[in-house]
Amino acid sequence: MPHQAVQPDSYPIRSFHYRTLIREGARFYALTNAALAADYGGDPEIEGAQARRLGLADLSPLPRTGYKDRDALRWLRAQGLTIGDENNRAWRQDGSHDAVVARLAETEALILGDTGATVGLCARLDKVHAAENPARCYHVPRRDGSAWFAVTGEHAGAMFAKLCGVDLRPHRFPTGAVAQTSLARMNVVVIRADSSETPVYFLIFDSASTDYLWKCLKDAMGEFDGAAVGHRALVAL
Repeated sequence: MPHQAVQPDSYPIRSFHYRTLIREGARFYALTNAALAADYGGDPEIEGAQARRLGLADLSPLPRTGYKDRDALRWLRAQGLTIGDENNRAWRQDGSHDAVVARLAETEALILGDTGATVGLCARLDKVHAAENPARCYHVPRRDGSAWFAVTGEHAGAMFAKLCGVDLRPHRFPTGAVAQTSLARMNVVVIRADSSETPVYFLIFDSASTDYLWKCLKDAMGEFDGAAVGHRALVAL
């Protein structure tokens, strides 16, 4: 994992609200051509404990992509991806660390690259798709138009009750579950993708609302002593 601090405005890919993260104390490092909030300047063990209790991380600079239309799932399976038969479910991908494929409908899938950014699954898929141009399977770019947050920790499910009508508590919304729902009065795709024993919820939503949802989540987390955490704490779970 890289340790050298960088300035996010020097990188073409960075958080959509990196200035807010800087004001909150974030320190950034580079993963390929992206600047990611690494930590918030405190003791790594304390920040790791925060992530296990209730943490909020901005993963928007990490790769993600999507495909849609009648043959999209068939084409993705032909590329070696594991996708089951049930809508609103997500699957970890063998050989791609913790990359996740979420089946949103019979004709659509969302792919989140591994959080360690060590395997270029999204880049590989996009490159092959551009070369093959398969029929009835079109590319849905996700990196520029959507943001990606992770909410982590044992209190995450209870916190969501303040913002969302869907019951996201762990015993009702198990790992691998997907909800396309309203959260803080905006459309969000929620994907449960735990890391070891820690509940992890990925949120995918319109990038124009990045700062708004960040503030809503931090406000809701206050009751549970939640706080922002960096990428380093997330990958250490």
